[in-house]
Amino acid sequence: MKKYVILAVIVIVVGGVGYYFLGSSGAKQQSTAGQVQRVVTVGRGDLNLIVSANGVVQPINKVEIRSKASGQIVELTFEEGQYVGKGSLLIGIDQTQTKNDFDQAKADLALAEAAISQAENNNKRARELFNKKLISEQERDQSGVDYVRAQSQLVKAKAVLSSAEDRLRDTRILAPISGVILSRSVELGQIIASAVSNVGGGTLLATIADMDMVHVETNVDEVDIGKVKVGQSAKIIADAYPEDTFRGEVIRISPLGKTLQNVTTFNVIILVRNLGGKLKAGMSTSVDIEVFNRKNVVLVPNEALKDPRSEQGRVMLASANLSVPEEKPVAGSDKQKKDDGKRAATTEQFDPAKFRERMQSASPEERQKLFAEMKERFEKMSPEERERARSQMGGRFQRGGGQAGQSGGSQGQQGGTMFRMDGSSGMMGGGSDGAGGRVRRQSQVSNEDEVRWRIVAVKEGVEFKPRLVKVGPNNFDNSEVLEGLKEGEEIQITTVSRAKLASEQFNERMRNMSGMSGLGGGGTRVPRIR
Repeated sequence: MKKYVILAVIVIVVGGVGYYFLGSSGAKQQSTAGQVQRVVTVGRGDLNLIVSANGVVQPINKVEIRSKASGQIVELTFEEGQYVGKGSLLIGIDQTQTKNDFDQAKADLALAEAAISQAENNNKRARELFNKKLISEQERDQSGVDYVRAQSQLVKAKAVLSSAEDRLRDTRILAPISGVILSRSVELGQIIASAVSNVGGGTLLATIADMDMVHVETNVDEVDIGKVKVGQSAKIIADAYPEDTFRGEVIRISPLGKTLQNVTTFNVIILVRNLGGKLKAGMSTSVDIEVFNRKNVVLVPNEALKDPRSEQGRVMLASANLSVPEEKPVAGSDKQKKDDGKRAATTEQFDPAKFRERMQSASPEERQKLFAEMKERFEKMSPEERERARSQMGGRFQRGGGQAGQSGGSQGQQGGTMFRMDGSSGMMGGGSDGAGGRVRRQSQVSNEDEVRWRIVAVKEGVEFKPRLVKVGPNNFDNSEVLEGLKEGEEIQITTVSRAKLASEQFNERMRNMSGMSGLGGGGTRVPRIR
């Protein structure tokens, strides 16, 4: 009897454990945890591709006002922020000395005019007397010289008077253009230096700018500058007026980039009409440059698109017996050569052990060449191939900018090699960054002429079946459908909900804990047989 009871207990325990490990795991495999599926209808809309950046408002025509005359300011008629018209009086300088010089030059001119009149009469009488043979030839010639001297004195007096008049006029400083006073640097009663006679350029009086049209200067990353062109429209929003939108146009792109902290940017100038005069010099703005705008095109959410080269994409292709069409570029063209090189590079099998051996015996110059070679290889890999290469290298491949393990609080592994998943690389020796590779940033927008093949689950009857779709450019929310989908068709989008996944994992742990406690303490009690 005792044997039968013990045997029954063993059968019950083994059955419970088997059900727990086999039954629960089978149920778990039947449904993927955390997946959320929804159905959307393909529709039409506008596809806008924009490049975003930050900018600063700058005046187009900014003039620094300086004085040609020197002296004490006796009149000051403007303040900062005031609008002044061209020719308006801004500053008056003491005219005492310049007025005296002007009056003296004016008197000298009157004297010169009287002298030339007398010299002209004397020369006329001398010629008449010479014709009557009453004076000598020498006296006649001397009269002509006196007349020429009087003419030169008249010209000199006129020049002196003109200069004195200019100096007198320079004591009244007028606005050179119509605009807003940006700054004022002087006060009433201050003595200023002339900008003409002073080596230092004289005293800066004020700065004025025409703000009817302004420039917005922005720096665009090098990965996006190729998509920005002169003539493209832009939307500008100032931080001071978040509810107002200003429209502008790209008028100039700098041919020379600026590199700061390993980031290269190019200066882009946008011409903006300052409606209402709200934009002020130095304001910070956000800029959206419109690469292109396509109206009323068929759009598909990017979440629904699967890459045929991914693991999930290959499974969907195999299930529907589909194959991705290959483009046939012209033989000998640049695109053909590029594709041939890409296929040759990707078909070559990656050997991590061989690569490590080459790195250990290579010189610094050879290592740099190996880095460049590996970067080019990684750029041509699919995400799955990169992940596979990372696992083969024992975790030494890291995603852009991540740390490759820790060694005494420093980044990297001792004497190892670290590659980022974007293709950049760096040698890690002694826990320090020996030759940190440059991280390539992702472009904000796709190319306007981009064409890709993707897989979409499309509803056919009552089932969703994979279908190849040709899509064009995208704005990272939607892509333009070029071929394979029509307006009104229904597609299935499968996403992974992090919240649902975490909830299911928590519930699974709770079930495991309750099941184990049941086996340990809640099992069948064996009666004692004496």
